Amino acid sequence: MNKKSPETNSRSVERLLIEASHILNLDLELESLLKNILNILSEYLMAEASAILLLGVEGRRSELSTFISDQDAVCCVSVPADDKGVAALVIDKKSPLIINEFSADDQLKKIVDQKLKISTRNLMAIPIIRKEKYLGVIEVFNKKNSEDFNNKDLAIMTALGDQIALTVANAKLIDQAQRKSNEAQSLYEVGKLMSGTLRLEELLELIVDQVSHVVNVDVATIFVVDPADGSIKDIVSKGIPEDQRQHLTVKMGQGIVGWVAKTGQSVLLNDVSEDTKYISMRPQTKSEIAVPLISRDKVVGVFNVESDELDAYSQTDLELLETFGSQAAVSIERAILYQQSIEQKALEEELAIARRIQQTFLPEKAPVVPGLDIAGINIPSEAVGGDYYDYIDIVKNQFGIAIGDVSGKGIGAALIMAAFRASLKAEIRNNYAIRTIFAKVNSLLYESIERENYVTSVYGVLDAKNRVFTFSNAGHNPPLLFKSDSRIIDLTEGGLALGMFPGSQYEERPVYIDNGDILLFYTDGVTEAQNKNNEEFGENRLKKLVRQSKESSAREIINRVVDSVQQFKDPSKPLDDLTMILIKCL
Repeated sequence: MNKKSPETNSRSVERLLIEASHILNLDLELESLLKNILNILSEYLMAEASAILLLGVEGRRSELSTFISDQDAVCCVSVPADDKGVAALVIDKKSPLIINEFSADDQLKKIVDQKLKISTRNLMAIPIIRKEKYLGVIEVFNKKNSEDFNNKDLAIMTALGDQIALTVANAKLIDQAQRKSNEAQSLYEVGKLMSGTLRLEELLELIVDQVSHVVNVDVATIFVVDPADGSIKDIVSKGIPEDQRQHLTVKMGQGIVGWVAKTGQSVLLNDVSEDTKYISMRPQTKSEIAVPLISRDKVVGVFNVESDELDAYSQTDLELLETFGSQAAVSIERAILYQQSIEQKALEEELAIARRIQQTFLPEKAPVVPGLDIAGINIPSEAVGGDYYDYIDIVKNQFGIAIGDVSGKGIGAALIMAAFRASLKAEIRNNYAIRTIFAKVNSLLYESIERENYVTSVYGVLDAKNRVFTFSNAGHNPPLLFKSDSRIIDLTEGGLALGMFPGSQYEERPVYIDNGDILLFYTDGVTEAQNKNNEEFGENRLKKLVRQSKESSAREIINRVVDSVQQFKDPSKPLDDLTMILIKCL
C-alpha cells in the first residue's frame, strides 16, 4: 500500500476510488481485507482512527475491527447485541452520522473513548449496504489538523462505502467457500483414517482436531456412555488440563452433556448462563454446542465443544458438529465391535483351551469288564459345561462310577466341576466309605464356592465280581436300575447336594445287579429338555425308551436316547448339558 498521505482536496474522487478499488481487491482474505479497509479510511479521510463493524450472521456476534493510524495492528472484538455505540445509532437511523462537537458529558463519546482508547473530538460513520442488505458500519474518528468532517468527506466515504460493501460481500463468499472446503477436507481426513484404523482414541482425537480447524473451539470433548452404570465419561479432550479430566464424568440427565445423552437431542447455547441445565465446570465457557452420538438408534456418547466468547456458534456450526458427531458415533461403534470381536476371539480361544482341558477330565473310553457292557457320553450345552462323569480304578474287580452336575453353565460351572472332581478323587484315595467321601467333599466345596452354587452327584463302587453296586446320591437325578423282571428301581439314597450346607451327612446303599439288568445314570439335560409346547422329555419317556431298546448294546441305547431328546427338543430353546452312563449286565 502507498503510505503517502494523499491530499484529497487536489485529487479527484474518481482517481481516489480507482486506487482504493485496486487496493481493496489485492487480497480478499477477510482479515487482510479489513486491515486494508481501515488503512484506506484513515488515509483518504485524514482520520486518526477508523473502525468497521461487520454484522453477525446465523446467530454469531458482530465483530468490530479498529485501527489507529500511528499503529500497525488491527484490533478485533465481539460486540454484544445490545451495544449502544456509533454503529447502533447508524443502523437504527439507517443513515450516515457526523458529529463534530461533543458535550463534555456526552455518553456516546465515553463509549467511543473506551473502545478506541483515545479522546474523541469528532467522528463520521455510514452503513455498509449491499443489495439493500445491511452488512455493517464503517467509522472514522478525529480528523487531522483539528478540522471537522464535512459533506465532501461524507461523499468520499459514501463512495468508498459502496466499494467496501461489494468487496466485503465477495470476501464473505470466499470465506464461506474456504470454510466449506476446510470442512470437506476435514471430513475427508477423518473418513480416510476411519478406513485405515480401528484404534478408537486415535480416531476420536483426529475428529476433535479437525473440528478445531473449522469451528471456534476452546474446549472440545467426546464423551461415551458407560453401559455398565450409565455414567458419561470423557474419552478424548482438548483444552482441559489432564488433572481436571476426572471431573468431567457426569450422570445421565445431568448438565447439558447428560441431558443430550438422555434425550438424544442437540443443544446450541450462545450464552450458557441463560440455560438452567448448564453446570459450570469451567468458568471461562460462554458458548457451547453438544450433539448426541447415535449408533443403531441408541445414544453411545456426546460430542461437546465450548468457546470463551458469547454468541460464538451458528446453526451451521451445529450442523457441522452433528456431521462430525455421526462419524464419531461410527468410529465408536466400529471400535467397540472390533474390540468385541477381539474379546470374543480371545474368549473362544480360552473356551477351546478350557474344553480341551475339560475333555481330559472325561474318560477316553469305557472300562472293559467281563460280563458288562458300558458306555458313556457328555454333550455340553456350551463350549464348556458343568456336567462330569468318570470311571475310577479302585482295586481289582472294583471300579468307581461318578456323575455330577453343577448349577449353572459355562466356564464358571466348569471350574466348580474341576474343583469337585479333584476333591472327589483325593478323598477316594484316602477313604473307602462312600458316605465319608461325600461328607468331606461337601465341606471342601462349601468353603470354596459361592452360596448360590452347588453340585449334585452320584458316586458308587461297582463290584464286578459279586455284581454289587454300592452308592450314595447327593441330590442328583436318581439313577435307574432296570431289572430283568421289568421292575425299575430309583437309586435315591444319599443326602443333600454338595456345597449347599456345612456338615451335611450322607448314607450309602448296596444294590445287586443281575444278568439282563441295565443301570442308567443321567443328568437333568436329558429329562428337562422341552418341546415347543413347553413339555419336558421327562423320566417316563426315558424309561419307556430304555425298555424298548433293552436288546441293543449300551452304546446303541445311549445314542437312541440322545437322538430322541434332540428330536423332541424345540431348537429355539437352549439345551442343558447332557450326560449319561449306561451299564448293561450281560
